[in-house]
Amino acid sequence: MKNIPKLRFPEFKDTEPWEQRRLGEVGETKSGVGFPDDEQGGNEGIPFYKVSDMNNIGNEYQMTSSNNYVTEAQISRRKWKVIDKVPAIMFAKVGAALLLNRKRLVNKPFLIDNNTMAYIPSSEWDINFCKVLFDTINLPKYSQVGALPSYNGSDIEAIKIPLPSLPEQERIGSFFQTLDATIASHQRKLEHLKMRKKGLLQKMFPKNGESFPEIRFPEFTDAWEQRRLGEVADFSVKTNSLSREKLVIVEGDVKNIHYGDILVKYNNVLDYESSDIPFIAESEPGVKPEMFLQDGDIVFADAAEDYSVGKCIELTNISGNIVSGLHTIVARPRINFASYFMGYYLNSDIYRKQVLPMIQGAKVSSISKRNLSITEISFPSLPEQERIGSFFQTLDATIASHQRKLEHLKTLKKGLLQQLFP
Repeated sequence: MKNIPKLRFPEFKDTEPWEQRRLGEVGETKSGVGFPDDEQGGNEGIPFYKVSDMNNIGNEYQMTSSNNYVTEAQISRRKWKVIDKVPAIMFAKVGAALLLNRKRLVNKPFLIDNNTMAYIPSSEWDINFCKVLFDTINLPKYSQVGALPSYNGSDIEAIKIPLPSLPEQERIGSFFQTLDATIASHQRKLEHLKMRKKGLLQKMFPKNGESFPEIRFPEFTDAWEQRRLGEVADFSVKTNSLSREKLVIVEGDVKNIHYGDILVKYNNVLDYESSDIPFIAESEPGVKPEMFLQDGDIVFADAAEDYSVGKCIELTNISGNIVSGLHTIVARPRINFASYFMGYYLNSDIYRKQVLPMIQGAKVSSISKRNLSITEISFPSLPEQERIGSFFQTLDATIASHQRKLEHLKTLKKGLLQQLFP
């Protein structure tokens, strides 16, 4: 039956089907305005939202903070019209941000720049239901084709939507508001842990040229040793040049590390047993035993389309054959390092500040084996390395646990949206 959801709260089970409406019949859109650079940066007044404000911690569901505020004097001088019909739903209306399909609730008067749009619901809506319904709409589907994807107000207002009675809206809206609050809480916890890790990576390793870190476990007091990476690591291990098309997820004889996975998929330490590493699709004559990697090997991505080039992984728990592939550089330690230490150290901002000036290229950035070999590294005694490596491994495990919980909640929401909406 049309416009009746598969799953319904018991008190509405035998009520009428949802009514088919267009967004323009039960609300209106408002486009943003130009926001010159010289007007930006204020911290008092009316919030002036840009697409990037959706990334702020606390703005996962509802806009609670802005990076820019404007005064009444600015509003008057620029003849801006504040959107004071609230609550409203805001979203991107042009460019790559549109494709992210993100929507946010706004409960206080606001302004938006000309890369964004707002939908003002009428009194026929429960606002939390309105936000949830917008979550079910794939807005990029309605964008106009051009140099940049975009849509205007009439494109949005023409969208057909199913609308139940106000009491059923309130029931559904309240349910998802609670679920979204739980998701947002887990998201904030996750971001907090990631920021904590980033801060500790900056403080638990000495700054370049220094021998002592800012933060240290109390039982360690000795100065850290300083060496060139090429003095403590061998860069002669050969790699292959197999493209992604030569790799498969199913079983094979040899696993292969692709530079793209280092850049976007893998963490600082790659566990052979528990990580998703593709296999080489078929026997390749170019893959030889002397290319096989060992525990403790460091694999750098030597190319990227941005400044993530030079990101690396430390290999651990190897129990089979694995090689390093296209656009990678292998550094095999010549001396004994504690497990996990180098993986975290070489990805810290402290170390990467040396790497960034060595990056070459315009459209595609790259770094050479030679330049990596002349970078300076610092390392403490083995017991201190072990403490640092173990600490960050535990922190990463906590981050991964929160990430799994968050993904579970998002999957739950996705399933419920499919069941509770026609």
